[in-house]
Amino acid sequence: MARTADLKPTAFLLILLAGTLPALPALEANDQAAPPGADWPYWRGPNGNGIAECTDPPVKWSETENIIWSVDVPGRGHSSPAVVADRIFLTSADEKRKEQFALCYDRESGKLLWKRKLHESGWDSPGMKGRSWANCSPACDGERVYLAFSHKSQVIVTALDLEGKEAWRKTVGDFVSHHGYSASPVIFGSSLVLSADHKKGGYLAALDLETGDLRWKTKRPPDPSYVAPAILDVAGRKQLVISGCNLFAGYDPATGKTLWTSKTTTTECVGTVVAAGDLVFASGGYPDNLTVCVNARNPGKVVWKKPIRTYVPCMLAFGGHLYTVTDRGIGYCWETASGKEKWKARIGKSFTASPIIAGKRIYAWSDKGTTHVFKTSSSGFEPLAANKLGDEVFATPAICGNRIYLRCAFRKNGQRSEKLYCIGRLPEKP
Repeated sequence: MARTADLKPTAFLLILLAGTLPALPALEANDQAAPPGADWPYWRGPNGNGIAECTDPPVKWSETENIIWSVDVPGRGHSSPAVVADRIFLTSADEKRKEQFALCYDRESGKLLWKRKLHESGWDSPGMKGRSWANCSPACDGERVYLAFSHKSQVIVTALDLEGKEAWRKTVGDFVSHHGYSASPVIFGSSLVLSADHKKGGYLAALDLETGDLRWKTKRPPDPSYVAPAILDVAGRKQLVISGCNLFAGYDPATGKTLWTSKTTTTECVGTVVAAGDLVFASGGYPDNLTVCVNARNPGKVVWKKPIRTYVPCMLAFGGHLYTVTDRGIGYCWETASGKEKWKARIGKSFTASPIIAGKRIYAWSDKGTTHVFKTSSSGFEPLAANKLGDEVFATPAICGNRIYLRCAFRKNGQRSEKLYCIGRLPEKP
């Protein structure tokens, strides 16, 4: 199986203003690329921006409509699925046994292929309502799956082959937990790139995919924040852009060298940065409520900002507009260049998972298990469907191959359990 990092650029290229495609080498003439939109290899999808390459996933579903399969997920986790070729990878944690583990499912049937325990005990912070000890989403290059956990006050990355056998394990650095570790790693060329901001002084790092050897490590300010790195095409080059720690910053993803910094964000941010051309956008929630736009070519100057808090969900940049659904369920559409508000609407009450764009539609998941589907329209909020499935959704789904891979939880008789659903279009019943 070829690595996704080795596929033709056209297999993962989406010509949008907000692209985060890793640097991909060309294929030999006899190599075969996967169909566009076939995979979701790591956090926020193949372009790292929450925009799916497939164009026609289902708009409506229920427990009995458009469900291809469903399967039980042991333990609890808030990580997203990584979907590559014929496999789905997931992380989870058993809160009673205090074990953190990786799971692999067959993409077509949902059958559990293997479960691999990675860590036991040594969890970094006490329990808290809504907390998960499996927050970081896997990253897969088609040969191995890479899994990051905080364990015994350290960030540890493990690489498994596709059968669950350990290829390597590396301790990247210390981590002082504030609300847990949630910065999912991403793949850039032949490197795995990750962030670990914390109050004793965090870092960015890149590991060699083949060996796990440290390629570079860059210090970050001593503040708690939770943002996963984003590899963006801005200011004429690939940049690793990250917010939080009272800083907006761009780095060279090949070397970790600082390209620019701008003291324009709040301390604690969660949502991954998005971009539209040279404009980069971030939002944070502590101690200030802030959504901010800066130009990566002139980062010292704020293009626009608003005292609006989208703390945990990521924003979306698409077609000259910035869309967001705040933690409290308010949807906004702003012009990317000016910040001019195009519409504002009450969508739901509470949101943690990040919205995804597919086929010019936005899919947004409420904490109570309702998926709100609406158009990417700047003329007003145009709802299409509200689909209830499960009692809780905290994990951002994957959308690829015109299917939705949704992790949700059910509560019955005081017990909580999780399922993974494959949602796709089924023939309508006569």
